[in-house]
Amino acid sequence: MKAIIKGFKGLSEELTINFSGNTIIVGRSGSGKTSLMEALALLMQSRGEEWLVLEGNYIIIHEPEDLVYGLDLNEEVRVGAYYEVDEDGEKLGRSIGLELNRGSIIGYHYSFRLSDYWVRQEIYLGNDLVATIEKVGNEGLMKYPVNARLCITPTHVIHEDAFMVCDGDVSRKAYSLAFILRNMLKNKFYYLGEGRVCWWKRDYETTVDLPSNSVGSDGQYTVHQLSVIETRPEYEGVYNELMELVSELGIEGIKAGFTAPKRISGYVKVRGKWVPMYHAGLKVKALLPVIVQLALTPPGSVLLIDSIDLGLTPDELNVVVDIVNRIASRVGYQVIMSSKTAPTVNVKVVNISE
Repeated sequence: MKAIIKGFKGLSEELTINFSGNTIIVGRSGSGKTSLMEALALLMQSRGEEWLVLEGNYIIIHEPEDLVYGLDLNEEVRVGAYYEVDEDGEKLGRSIGLELNRGSIIGYHYSFRLSDYWVRQEIYLGNDLVATIEKVGNEGLMKYPVNARLCITPTHVIHEDAFMVCDGDVSRKAYSLAFILRNMLKNKFYYLGEGRVCWWKRDYETTVDLPSNSVGSDGQYTVHQLSVIETRPEYEGVYNELMELVSELGIEGIKAGFTAPKRISGYVKVRGKWVPMYHAGLKVKALLPVIVQLALTPPGSVLLIDSIDLGLTPDELNVVVDIVNRIASRVGYQVIMSSKTAPTVNVKVVNISE
């Protein structure tokens, strides 16, 4: 995966990072680590939608101007991501008559300016630009490979319809690549923000299932996921793995279940004593969503964890990053983390403060 971010929240200059394998982004406070993570999360929660989804499953940004560096609505914001074509991508391409080799790279850029709601989208195959489209005023125009009018104003995010021209077939390749990218990434992106907290919820709907995006904050409480994993036979293997992981972090046990009608609570055992999760320290509250997500993330996915060092000492950070590396490598997904300091274990480190 590769990311290109410019003008988003705390990132004024263009930032390009190639993520090869599991990677930890390191930088001082205010260097843009969270901005990088949130830019990718915004792009993915908006996938297939008519416009950027500011209040979604991954992040909540109440006002559009809060996306822009320095709140300058005349500035251009760009978020781009490049993904390898996997087995699903190969099949999707074949289904619409576009042969793609596994490992090929599809790149996608979404640029916008809020002062006049100008939008530009670009789609790439490898290093080759396939198409550029723009929204200018209320019109949609293809700028490359030809000048042509689009059927709709191109604000749709990672959606093939944005690339459809009104006449002719010049947009077929771009249309096909956007279709493949949109569908290939379904259920393959997970995000844990720095605001994650392992809490409890007083009013609990018994039909809550495991999430299809991420455990953690914004209404998805880890205690729900723990109760499902602990009580359903189909998750026995996940639960056993979860217990092995938390034991490496000094957590002797976890429990979750109903303590009263419509009330579910979670408990952790530390130093021989059971305590409610909301009495536990920051380390436990921040780590349990991470551990649960590590056990639930499927192969072929990308998992972003902001502030992996939250509540941890340097030694504990090494233990946690080692666990992340081990689980992700065994299952077969990629993890991108951020931290103020670099661990000493074997993981790729990118310092964005330099």
